Amino acid sequence: MAHSLYRPHVAGPENNVTTPDIIVDRVSVLADGERAFVPVHRLFSHVDLQMLAGSFEITPAYAIVAAGGGALLSLAGLVRCSGEPLARAEIVIARSAWRLRNVIGHFGTLQLSIRTGTRSEEIGLSQLPRPAEIVSRAGGEEPALPRGVVALCAAQRTAAIAAAPAEAWLRLADPTMGRVLAHRTAFASVNADSWDRRPLPRYTVGPVGDVQHYI
Repeated sequence: MAHSLYRPHVAGPENNVTTPDIIVDRVSVLADGERAFVPVHRLFSHVDLQMLAGSFEITPAYAIVAAGGGALLSLAGLVRCSGEPLARAEIVIARSAWRLRNVIGHFGTLQLSIRTGTRSEEIGLSQLPRPAEIVSRAGGEEPALPRGVVALCAAQRTAAIAAAPAEAWLRLADPTMGRVLAHRTAFASVNADSWDRRPLPRYTVGPVGDVQHYI
């Protein structure tokens, strides 16, 4: 079974933090009224990404993650070259999350924002479909999701356009509880070498003499 491992730091209402291991095997994305399933290996929490030459789009999103003890709310970004279909997006998801049940009562007050260079945009979650809608389209019933599923809801795909090298700052603010989820990702061209002078490989010298093996 194809899967990704997601290990978020989940902050409770009293700032107690747990870090569960969550196996994800299905990723559903809702964007601009379109729903698509994205290959699960395209979901990750990297802070550095290599991109092909040319412009690409970074679209902020919120994510609902199936988890024991109740669904999680996290922050994500859809990264794709201009003109690519939704199903080919790379999805960067923050390694921090809240329990959905702790914010669902004031969900519409949450603020999603993105900053790339000198450009920034802020989106109130009241402008996006509610969790119940994206969960139902992913095959679940709010506030629960089937095991192994992540359901995302993205803002308009024109939220930000950049060209590598660049970086994007994603942020989800909860003014009611006075807390923030944030994630930064840097982008570099695949044509760039991060080494000024790449070192040669070295041989590893093993033990000398007989080695006793234990079975």
